[in-house]
Amino acid sequence: MKKDSGDSLVLRGGPQDCEELEPYGVYGPIEKVMGTERTAEAVFTRDGKLLTQRLYSRMPASMPGRVSKLFAVLTACPSYTELISLGDKGNAEHDVTTRRVDITDVEGVAYGYERVATDRADGSHDRRMTVAVTRGWTTVLLDGSPDLVEQALRPALRKATE
Repeated sequence: MKKDSGDSLVLRGGPQDCEELEPYGVYGPIEKVMGTERTAEAVFTRDGKLLTQRLYSRMPASMPGRVSKLFAVLTACPSYTELISLGDKGNAEHDVTTRRVDITDVEGVAYGYERVATDRADGSHDRRMTVAVTRGWTTVLLDGSPDLVEQALRPALRKATE
């Protein structure tokens, strides 16, 4: 996030001790691995929780490879430190743990990942889940609060593949 005013917030940093994630910086690997062509995206919030839905449409042969690479990168380091520079607002340092999540009862090739970041300063936690399901030419990727991801998964798949 960059703004031109003097009181702007500029995010920098990212994973400090996870070699596989370091090249992707503070914003992570989703856009760089999955790409932005032939993609639709919608962002929702509810009760202060965030959900991002992405729909990818590509040749079936290319999607499984992209999705597999994304989740290999996301789960490469079960724990790491994340340092985020907030410009003149200071720094935030998080201890991050990750794990694969089994996605069951859906048709298609499914991957799941959960990330928990604990703020070293105040001990607060932030949980995020990323789920991707590929059916033929279409991949639905949901990223955000775990309860919102779980609620939105089946309706998003139904809308995307009907």
